[in-house]
Amino acid sequence: MSNYTMQEGQFTLFKNNNVANNGPQYTGEIMVNGKKMRLAAWVKEGKSGKFFSGKMSEPLVKRADVDDNASGDLPF
Repeated sequence: MSNYTMQEGQFTLFKNNNVANNGPQYTGEIMVNGKKMRLAAWVKEGKSGKFFSGKMSEPLVKRADVDDNASGDLPF
């Protein structure tokens, strides 16, 4: 294992080998205001050549985390 600790403003980006439909070709994380956020990037073709197009969003909720809450802990 790596001892890498993400610092403010740093990001990691990895090739997504499980691209489905219009899913991102690259995914990763970025540290913003002390919080890890999700990065998604696509390779596009423009007048000047290839470039990355991307977006930042809240981290994805893992399926196991969603299933764990199905135990009746809903607030209504």
